[in-house]
Amino acid sequence: MTLRGAGRAVALQEGLPPERTLSVDPLGGFFTRLTLGVHPAVDRAAGRAAFAALAATGRPVSVVRDGPAPIAQRLLASIVNVACGIAEQDLARPADIDTAVRLGLGYPRGPLEWGDHVGAEVVLDILEGLSLGTGDPRYRPSTWLTERAGLDLPLTEIGTRPADLTG
Repeated sequence: MTLRGAGRAVALQEGLPPERTLSVDPLGGFFTRLTLGVHPAVDRAAGRAAFAALAATGRPVSVVRDGPAPIAQRLLASIVNVACGIAEQDLARPADIDTAVRLGLGYPRGPLEWGDHVGAEVVLDILEGLSLGTGDPRYRPSTWLTERAGLDLPLTEIGTRPADLTG
């Protein structure tokens, strides 16, 4: 199971009744808030029941339009991917990218640290879903992210480079 939203897509793919299938974003609010994704075919009574069940957890609940990925996932994946692109182009070291974002923007973690916290495979899955679902090239995963997700390497580490073997 992926973290992508798209309750309507999951309903169709899994043969579930679309009128009773909603999505919940576990990354909404970065673990402090729940986000409920609603598509046009959701039965209003089922949607209200889902909202009530989520609200009963005591966490705040946001209700958004269902799509390839909810807002928090889009933001997180995009920020992580941009940082991966910077590291990939060797414009800055991963530790420096994270430090700059923490100090300059006041984020509690740097973007590569966030990516490692959530998991590179999860970030990659979100970006691939957004790229496929929207066709927008800005969601194309960086090579840095793709390689590290496939090799189970941290996003915060440079890893072995060709120059490391010859110099």
